Amino acid sequence: MLVCTNAIAANEIRLHHKEAGLKCNSCHINKPFDSVEMEQCLTCHKLPEKKTDYHGAPDKHDSPHYGITLECENCHREHSESEDYCANCHDFNFKVP
Repeated sequence: MLVCTNAIAANEIRLHHKEAGLKCNSCHINKPFDSVEMEQCLTCHKLPEKKTDYHGAPDKHDSPHYGITLECENCHREHSESEDYCANCHDFNFKVP
C-alpha cells in the first residue's frame, strides 16, 4: 500500500473522491506523485459529448476552441484550488468544482 508523505498528505484528496474510496495510488498508478494523465481520469469519468449546436451559449465541456479535447486538469485540480481556464480570455463565470 502506498503511504503519502506528510507534504503530499497536506494536499488531501477531494471529498467526492475520498468518499468513492480512492487513495493516492488509485490515480497515481505509474509512479507515486507523478502527474496524472487525462486517460487515467477517464477510467472513472466520461468525456463530455460533442455538441452539434451551441445555441449561442458557451458549454464548459465542449469548447468551440478545443472541442472536448482540453485536458481536465486545465480546470479541475485534485490537490489545489480548481480554476476556470476559460476566464483567461472570457468572463463566463463558470463555477469549477
